[in-house]
Amino acid sequence: MLFKNGIDLQTKLIEYISNSRNLFIFSPYIKLSTLKSLIDKQENVKAVFVRWEAKDLILGSSDLEIYPYLKEKSITLYRNSRLHLKAYLDDSRKCFVATANISSRALNLPPYEDFNYEIGTIIEDITIEDRLYFRMIQSDSIVITDNIYKQLSDQLTERKIEISEKEEFDFQFDDQDQDFLISALPMTSSIEKLIELYGGMGLTTDTEFNCVLHDLALYKIPLGLSKTEFREKITAAFFSHRFVKGFLQNMESTGEIYFGTAKEWVHNNCADAPLPRKWEITTNIQILYRWIITLGNGKYKVDRPNYSERLFLQ
Repeated sequence: MLFKNGIDLQTKLIEYISNSRNLFIFSPYIKLSTLKSLIDKQENVKAVFVRWEAKDLILGSSDLEIYPYLKEKSITLYRNSRLHLKAYLDDSRKCFVATANISSRALNLPPYEDFNYEIGTIIEDITIEDRLYFRMIQSDSIVITDNIYKQLSDQLTERKIEISEKEEFDFQFDDQDQDFLISALPMTSSIEKLIELYGGMGLTTDTEFNCVLHDLALYKIPLGLSKTEFREKITAAFFSHRFVKGFLQNMESTGEIYFGTAKEWVHNNCADAPLPRKWEITTNIQILYRWIITLGNGKYKVDRPNYSERLFLQ
């Protein structure tokens, strides 16, 4: 069934948002006042994705002010300049797809006589390929942090005065922080588990399934590879990732690293805001150790002298 703007699109979307558990919102253009109308009273929104090309902000198609608003609500904001789809993804399974951006006329909030003609519908259970597609978008997006927000604001102020409607420019970032978020580390408990679930895809818990999707998207692994092809691609992608490379370069400077020191290094180099507490990343380090040992093909070993795990070069 299609929902139509000016009839029931707005009410159905608000109802869908209210009934969602873990919601990810994708919309190229987002106006702050309309976003507030949709989610101000909601606590189930986990992330918002926006296009935020330079002209989107200069011409007022999107508002830069959505970042401090979402930060206050502990909602992660992502920027992806290639974003054009509009979707509301709940728990990586159910999806509200619409033609409308998050703006007053597109969603008839508040009511307009000359609202845009827009439609939407709900897909109750999207496919594995569809879920991976959304994860790929997330992996390809920039997380907006205070650092990135300031760079955007500064460049926007500088260029807003001089830009013409025909001129093109894109933002330049000194540091995207992206590769040093906790979410840039692997999440599946082991490579063996990842291979097992990759081959079966679906015979698992929701938590394990989402971890697999996260890692396939993070390392850009497509579906349908043979076991050999999969192993080659995941190994190359894992060891070329900046977070992993930095960690191993630090470890290899002395030839070993104890678990507490590993946790300290990851914590100190983590770009998340707020920064997770050290005990919260224990599982992340355990998983990282397993991946390094398994994919290292004998280069790395682990033992437990003095009751603390030690990762070392063979």
